[in-house]
Amino acid sequence: MSTCNIDKWNMLAPTFNAFEIPKIGEDDCLTLINDLKLITKDSSVMDVGCGAGRYAIAFAQMCRNVIGTDLSPQMIDYAQKRADSMGLSHISFICEDWDAISIQERNYQNQFDFVFAHMTPAIHNTETLVKLQACSKKWCMLVRHIHMETPLLIAAKQMLNLSNQKTADSYAADQIFHDLWKQGKRPQMTYFKQKRDMQRPIDVELTLLFEDVEKLTPLTPEVKEQLTHLAAAYTKDGMVHQTYEAPIFAMYWNVL
Repeated sequence: MSTCNIDKWNMLAPTFNAFEIPKIGEDDCLTLINDLKLITKDSSVMDVGCGAGRYAIAFAQMCRNVIGTDLSPQMIDYAQKRADSMGLSHISFICEDWDAISIQERNYQNQFDFVFAHMTPAIHNTETLVKLQACSKKWCMLVRHIHMETPLLIAAKQMLNLSNQKTADSYAADQIFHDLWKQGKRPQMTYFKQKRDMQRPIDVELTLLFEDVEKLTPLTPEVKEQLTHLAAAYTKDGMVHQTYEAPIFAMYWNVL
């Protein structure tokens, strides 16, 4: 993973830290995990690409041991401080790129009852999926967007006559399912609608918008100027406020 990606996730860390810790009965994903009994009080859990630790902390309230990994030092710092403030001594956070981490050296192979990855680019190809699965001795779950566009991105695509174009997921649900099926696994899937009320600083939002648009068309100075003017319409007191709903899937499977 490149340094620029670390910089990006460090930049986003304050936004992730502002998210509330999910609760059973309120959060679809956590409720599914609880209903399926994928985590029990005796479970050991790994959260890959844990961000600022919101799910890892939720898991720590359900089981005996949790480890979260993320490549962003800022994310890990927020996660550890939040866990410490809640008195959770049985959770630890590791700052390391999932592409580079050696699960053999860290003795992670077959060590966890449940391995989880939520909305993370850490799982982006067959190799990173296999590594995630190798850490589990029972269950894995991968949660991702089916398709996600913010209101600002939709407006930008309309303005630039790009509405018919979509940014493709480099490792989409069908590829993940196919990889698992070839290994003899029988993954199951559940679908949710994720509601988001998002506030981010204008400079952060523009960085993300430029990145998304550049996947569809050259990011010329003229295009950047147009996008900057557009984003201003969504901005109040330096913050871009967007409310939207996106479809997501949760894919889960037993590794045995």
